[in-house]
Amino acid sequence: VLLSMLGTFALAAPVLGHTAIPGQPTQPKATTPKATPPSSEMAASRFAPDQDTIRELRMIGDPAPPPLGGTMIKGDPITEWHAGGPTILLFWSPFVGGTEPHLAQLGDLGQQSEKIQTLSIASGPRSRVEQVLESLPGRAPVVPRTILDDTDAWRKAFIEPLGLTTLPAVVALDQNGEVVYHGPMNTAAMALARVCSNNWSSEGYRNTVLEYMARQQASIALVEIRGRVRRGQATADEAVALAEELIELDTRNGGRQISKFDILLTTADRPDDAYAYGRDIAARFPNNYLILNDLAWNTVSLPDVSRRDLDFALEMSRQANAIQGYTDHSVLDTMGRIWWLRGDADEAIRWQLKAVARALGTWHGDSTRANLDAYTNGYLKPGEMPPPYRSPRRQ
Repeated sequence: VLLSMLGTFALAAPVLGHTAIPGQPTQPKATTPKATPPSSEMAASRFAPDQDTIRELRMIGDPAPPPLGGTMIKGDPITEWHAGGPTILLFWSPFVGGTEPHLAQLGDLGQQSEKIQTLSIASGPRSRVEQVLESLPGRAPVVPRTILDDTDAWRKAFIEPLGLTTLPAVVALDQNGEVVYHGPMNTAAMALARVCSNNWSSEGYRNTVLEYMARQQASIALVEIRGRVRRGQATADEAVALAEELIELDTRNGGRQISKFDILLTTADRPDDAYAYGRDIAARFPNNYLILNDLAWNTVSLPDVSRRDLDFALEMSRQANAIQGYTDHSVLDTMGRIWWLRGDADEAIRWQLKAVARALGTWHGDSTRANLDAYTNGYLKPGEMPPPYRSPRRQ
């Protein structure tokens, strides 16, 4: 139920009246500045894509076209965008199931607050559209103001330029009639709640999307450069430099720092530097058991490690397990691996039994059980690395 939370915020925005349609006398309209450069270093970095290529950001901050024509099925036509708060446009088709609850909630929202303008925009035969509206769920459902887009004007003005490919879809306009959000209805709940509570920033949204995309591209760049090093197309120093560039852009991202640790340990084959840097990471994230466990696990599991510092791994694993109270099967599994590589089969099996006792019955725990089998079935000697394992249940 994606619109149910919006009524909570319906009284938050001030009532400022209406904005007249183009060509009519009106007071000067407040203008919104053009999109500002991203404030996040990662969002403004070379890893961020061109904003024009991102479907989610199409028309964000741009004025919407004025309300368009069509056949009104329920309620009066909209001739102007509401200036007292946001306007919520719900695009739907009677041939796409599951829309009825959203329509009922849209109707309730439009009735509850004069500060939020709502409009349902349907495409399809009028008889089918009316049939859906007549059978909305609830004891006394409020049929939302609905227009039949029988000329395709709304689709051409919004759906096509915004690149929306899934119905039902939602478009949110601010009090200035500018597009501040759009997307599939099934992912819009939180965004619409913030729009309706006057707690939404189109520039903040732009920044968030760009930052997410930039992080994705940065992760790809790290994988690619390590492959290029293996093929002799780049140097290990270039891989380290790339990792450091990403850390500088995203200083609180512990995963990036783990990536640099991995590159130093394997790609660059600089184990002394890797373990020294690993201790720096541990000092920066002393209470993050996931990062501490990654340092330990990568030390004892990554291939192509010329020198595995098992004392370092044991120290990191003990810290991680202490934080978790020795209850996380994956962290206990790391401890078992460390003792196995140290050559102490009894201690390794003792820890691995603890890990298996905590492991999930799903494929997530299969590798933990496989490691116990490797330590107990006799085909592997203490100190030898177990072979890589992937659960056959994992898709």
